[in-house]
Amino acid sequence: MSVSDFLARLQGKRPAYDTTDEVAELLDAQYGRILDTRLPLHLRRTAHIEELLGFQPGLVDARAKTADLALYTEALITAASAGGHSDLAERLVEAAEALHTAASELAAATHATAPADRLHPAHAA
Repeated sequence: MSVSDFLARLQGKRPAYDTTDEVAELLDAQYGRILDTRLPLHLRRTAHIEELLGFQPGLVDARAKTADLALYTEALITAASAGGHSDLAERLVEAAEALHTAASELAAATHATAPADRLHPAHAA
């Protein structure tokens, strides 16, 4: 690790990597850490859910996080475009669209947790 990377880490920043191999290694390691630490936590937190309404709070939170990530990706598109990085901006557009779709699907799943007779007709469609 270089001195600049070390200093960046002390400031809570991530270093940038110069090669696709380094990026791939970073992303693989990151996913492994998330899988090892977060999946067991999520499984413990959801193991008790039995009733349909019990899914709703977690779905609302997941939708909010996904919508926020979609908006952050939109901001990255703006920054990439302003910086003349059109190839990156194009890839980010696809990611933003996927995130907006995921947020919509999570919203639909959240609606599905409410009993049909309690849904306002405008929200049932």
